[in-house]
Amino acid sequence: MKELSVFIDESGDFGEIKERPAYYLVTFVFHNQEHIIDEQVKKLEKSVRNSGFDIEYIHTGPVIRREEVFSEYSIDDRRKLLYKMLNFMNSCPIFCLTVTIDRREATNKVALSGKLAKDISAAINEKIDYFSKFEKIIVYYDNGQSELSAILNAVFSIQFPNVEFRKAEPQKYRLLQTADFICSLELLRIKRDENRLSRSEKQFFYKPQELKKTFLKSIDRKKL
Repeated sequence: MKELSVFIDESGDFGEIKERPAYYLVTFVFHNQEHIIDEQVKKLEKSVRNSGFDIEYIHTGPVIRREEVFSEYSIDDRRKLLYKMLNFMNSCPIFCLTVTIDRREATNKVALSGKLAKDISAAINEKIDYFSKFEKIIVYYDNGQSELSAILNAVFSIQFPNVEFRKAEPQKYRLLQTADFICSLELLRIKRDENRLSRSEKQFFYKPQELKKTFLKSIDRKKL
């Protein structure tokens, strides 16, 4: 049976808009299970371990902002870690897709839910030839937001006759961490275009055009 795994991460929430402009992003990472990535995973984990990192989860936002367990690492160490994630993404036979909602167009929970469902469904329909190749689809999400879980269940169940949903911990799936990586960088793309990168983000990507030419272009090459 030809099987597609879908790994999902989000940025934003369904609550009151606390700052403007605000966006809600959902990133999908697609992996054809015929293409084994065991070697890529082993290479990433060996590289992380050999560099002296004692971590399970490469959590992109905290890596950049020096938060959580990454607060003890220098900027050089954290940049090395993010490059390891970039190299892993580049080496994997995956595709990605990100749906972005401008909260000015969805100012409350009901409006956001409706627009997300509509835009996710439209994004899937646009690439339906790709999805039609698979006999089964397995969706991995950590159920971090119940509203998004409900939308994903509804949209995928309507679109596909053979779909399975699995609650997944990012610590156990490197492709969930890849979805987080892509989602975080897609938000940085927006902030960069709007000239409102934070001080910590500018400090992290201090090389001229590094964010655009190295990271964002790599993501663009993986887009479905």
